[in-house]
Amino acid sequence: MSGPFVFSRRRFLQQSGAFGAFALAQSMDKLGLSAASAQSPGYRALVCVYLFGGNDADNMVMPFTNYAQYAAARNATNSPYYVPQTGTSPNGVPAMLQIAPQNTPGVVYGLHPSMTGLQGLFSAGRLAVVANMGPLVEPLTRAEYRAGTKKRPDNLFSHSDQQVQSQSSISQASLSGITGWAGRLGDRAFGLNAPGATPMSMSFSGNQPFGTGVVVRTLALPTAGTFGYAGDSATPNAQQMARTAARAALLAADDSNLMVAATQATSESALNASVKLNPIIQGTGSSAVTTAFGALNTGLANQLRAVAKVIEQRATLGHTARQVFFVSIGGFDTHSNQQGGHQGLMTQISQAMTAFYNFTVAAGVASNVTAFTMSDFGRTFKSNGSGTDHAWGNTQLVLGGAVRGGLYGKYPQLALGGPDDVGVETWERQGRWIPTTSVEQYAATLLAWFGASSAQLAAVLPNLARFSGRPAFV
Repeated sequence: MSGPFVFSRRRFLQQSGAFGAFALAQSMDKLGLSAASAQSPGYRALVCVYLFGGNDADNMVMPFTNYAQYAAARNATNSPYYVPQTGTSPNGVPAMLQIAPQNTPGVVYGLHPSMTGLQGLFSAGRLAVVANMGPLVEPLTRAEYRAGTKKRPDNLFSHSDQQVQSQSSISQASLSGITGWAGRLGDRAFGLNAPGATPMSMSFSGNQPFGTGVVVRTLALPTAGTFGYAGDSATPNAQQMARTAARAALLAADDSNLMVAATQATSESALNASVKLNPIIQGTGSSAVTTAFGALNTGLANQLRAVAKVIEQRATLGHTARQVFFVSIGGFDTHSNQQGGHQGLMTQISQAMTAFYNFTVAAGVASNVTAFTMSDFGRTFKSNGSGTDHAWGNTQLVLGGAVRGGLYGKYPQLALGGPDDVGVETWERQGRWIPTTSVEQYAATLLAWFGASSAQLAAVLPNLARFSGRPAFV
């Protein structure tokens, strides 16, 4: 099914906000919004789980069959945090958890030993591994990187730059802007939700570009407590209801000044959203939520618990077709003390994402919700003594009832100075893998599942045409 978007002046202002209202109005035709249509495969939700700091994916998904590659650089002598193939390391690290992707027969990999929950979901075919993904301007080999014959992303190995690049899919800093690839599709899809719906893009990790478009703006929410005016509660009394009605009347007063009207509309939208969302956030959720998450009380688990509560109340919020969420966990800048820190982070990811998936099953929306990881970059394969440094290509996880389990993309050759390493000279052979799957290809697979047509993918991901194919993990 497909259907044209219909935009009213007030609804446009509600979605866009006061900032840049004139520019936004002028850009509608350029975006093709007035005549755009979106594929409508029923309800869909994308949940981005961002790993801030640069996750050491070489210790999250490792080769079991080809373990000698891993052990050549990471072993008891060179890396105190290395993961053994079997048994226990001298520092007490347990053996990796074996996973056998059905689409790589005869080749076994291993998950970090703290990820028992996700190992079970991989075996059930609900978890996919996407190897060596990262920002690229165009396909790039090691020889081309060294010769400088092809473009490379700006400011490589920079936290802030590569965070924006992964969320925006624009790898040249001068072009990145403030929009994310999910937000740009949201510009074309929010009209599928019910009129008067709360913003379709929500972040439980502050303001992020991922779900922000030209029209769609991300609503930043807390995981608990009050969202709205001070003094308002989830169970309003008569006095609070009177205050709310008075505020709404003031905000609804018509004004011919576009900027004033935009400010009114944005405030009205936020007020309406707080009335609907405040009791949801403050509440405990259904038994599906409480059973799935139990006593988990980590930051990531609390964010995903909040997402779960919003998903199960999607009809109340008017999200009959599309929702976009952003959650995160930090602490991945493991230059030192990696052994204990990374192990704890892997535990939190596995527990929280497993609980979230179990919620979607209990709520009957497992095939309608896809959660996936992203991170700034990978980390050097070579240890610096107690940790790892900034690198490039990274491995990601995709989880959901619609996911085709397996390993996708090209797993890098774990060889210092090898064909996937940017370094040639001995001092620069650190194991910084050149990505073989671009952010655009990763995003295109997710957005196609979300309902984007080929034409919309080309508009939302303008650099996609430079890359052939995309991983079919969903």
